[in-house]
Amino acid sequence: MMIAGFCEPDSGTITVGDRDVTRLAPQLVMSDRIAVMRNGLIEQFDTPRELFERPKTPFVADFLGAANFLPGRIEQHTDAHTLVRLDNSGGLLKARRHDLATGTEVKVAVQPGRLRACAADDGFCTGTVETATYVGTLVRAGVRIDGGDGPLLRLEVPAGRGPVAGERVGICADPEDVNLFADEQAG
Repeated sequence: MMIAGFCEPDSGTITVGDRDVTRLAPQLVMSDRIAVMRNGLIEQFDTPRELFERPKTPFVADFLGAANFLPGRIEQHTDAHTLVRLDNSGGLLKARRHDLATGTEVKVAVQPGRLRACAADDGFCTGTVETATYVGTLVRAGVRIDGGDGPLLRLEVPAGRGPVAGERVGICADPEDVNLFADEQAG
């Protein structure tokens, strides 16, 4: 639902409030920088790309794309990556390098369109597809992660490669698409 939308004359400022990122597309295209606000405070002021790909808070990650959140703990760092042990599945997830200490409890955030279904042996976790809805060019799937009792993990995958309900799958993500937030920041 649109909350507000107006252009201030001669200022180049457009103000819009909406949680449906598909309706925000014109603002994302027209803006060099966007402020995401929560309770009257700016959570992040950045380029559209940085807001979507490198959100600074869980709120921003969720606001711009209904992120999947998974609890875990940082296990180790390499030169290029941070490895996170997921709480529910025990899987090891590779994220781009983050500056959080080893042992830190984190919330892993990944947008549904940045996850892929893969062979069960190849993913950072495995699960069973509970829902698979064809929506034109995409299949929106909900996967129940093994060992998880939380909400379904949401995937948006190209229709030609979409999983089907009942299928066992692994879940994969490019490390560059994985955001980590210290657990105390997750509120």
